[in-house]
Amino acid sequence: MFQGRLKQIKQDQLLSIAGSPGAQWILSDAEKVIAECNAGFANLSNGQMVGPKTTFNAFSVTKTATAAGVLKLAEQKRIDLNDPVNPMFNEFHFKYPFTIRELMAHQAGFPDPIPISWVHLASEDTIFDENHFISTLIDRHSRQKFRPGTRFSYSSIGYLILGLIIEKITGEPYAEYIRSKIIPRQKDGASLDFRINDFHNHATGYHPRFSFSNLLLEFLLDKKKFVSGYSGRWMAFNNFYVNGKAYGGYVGNARGLTAYLQSYLNDRIFTQKETKEFMFTGQKGGMALGWFTGSVKGHDYVCHAGGGGGYYCEIRIYPGLALATVLLRNKSSFGDLRLLDRIDGKTLF
Repeated sequence: MFQGRLKQIKQDQLLSIAGSPGAQWILSDAEKVIAECNAGFANLSNGQMVGPKTTFNAFSVTKTATAAGVLKLAEQKRIDLNDPVNPMFNEFHFKYPFTIRELMAHQAGFPDPIPISWVHLASEDTIFDENHFISTLIDRHSRQKFRPGTRFSYSSIGYLILGLIIEKITGEPYAEYIRSKIIPRQKDGASLDFRINDFHNHATGYHPRFSFSNLLLEFLLDKKKFVSGYSGRWMAFNNFYVNGKAYGGYVGNARGLTAYLQSYLNDRIFTQKETKEFMFTGQKGGMALGWFTGSVKGHDYVCHAGGGGGYYCEIRIYPGLALATVLLRNKSSFGDLRLLDRIDGKTLF
């Protein structure tokens, strides 16, 4: 139970730190929401405000769920993290042998191509061939850039392979397995899934219109297809999904991601506490198994960020405090900004 002196963040403070039209932030313990802030605009063109039910694309925070799904299979003795992956996929011609654990820790040697163009419109989802996209992408990047286990290099390609491993072992589509085994039951306005379940309550994604990064998007994205228009200094995106769920498919709100993080805090994801502790143990490169590590004002945390066109998300767990925080915003980011360092530092410590 949180017993510290909480300083409630104000809406204008949250928007100032997020730097976006709209944002959500939540602080929770293992059972309840301690503080929540919803601020700004979900849609600038019609004036719709961000509320508790507003959803956002969450991108790479999904990798934590993929890692958890693999660890559940290891806990059930259905796989061993030291198992070689190569014999599972004769259709690919990998340069070096590597293990499941090396994939999870981003040590398998795979590159990380810029994934901005790995998206399709939500209206195209019923005809999009995800399996073909994943197979083609892995085959194209199958020659690793270094010998596995020798160093760290973040890679979405590796997490697509982990998604395939989950499907091969369970016989289930990746999304169905994560929904049934990892995502908790949704209540009190919480939402977390791989699709936009309520388009009215989904925030429009925005990118700064007058920016150098916007010029770069001309070469990386079909703007005629994915850009819906402009609102003042902001360029607005049409609703879209990423092409590979296992590396970045989560769509949800702060309440949904909070329930997900609470499942770690109250030990509902794994049957053994040791599995969670193992997951949060640091590996090479400041990375645990599916999570990054860090600290703010002397308090250690595990975290992950997810960013892309129009949206950015951060999730964080403070194991020693049994607390979790979530940030979502509707502005592009293509790196790990650690904005929660500033927000949590202002409100918690």
